[in-house]
Amino acid sequence: MVIYLFRDEADNEHFAFSVDVTGANIPPVTPHTEWIFLETIDTLKFPEQWDITDFQYVLDHLKADGYFLFQGEFVDPLSLTARPEQAPES
Repeated sequence: MVIYLFRDEADNEHFAFSVDVTGANIPPVTPHTEWIFLETIDTLKFPEQWDITDFQYVLDHLKADGYFLFQGEFVDPLSLTARPEQAPES
C-alpha cells in the first residue's frame, strides 16, 4: 500500500497520512490548516527496524477513511536504531 505523509504547514505537531496523493481528503485540524506533502511511504518497503504489524491500526483507518490524523514529531528514519530483537549480535 502506498500512503502519503502530510504536515500542517502552520503547526509542526499535526500530521496526517492519506491514500490521496493530493491530501484533499484530509480534514483541517484548525481553521488555518494547510496540509503540505512531506513523503511517500510504500508499506511493502518498510525499513527493517520497523514492524508493519505495529502500523496495522493506522492501515485499518486508512482503508476505512482514506486518511489518518495524528500528533507527533517527524524523526529521520535513518537515525532510528533497530528493535532489540533485531539488533545484530556483538
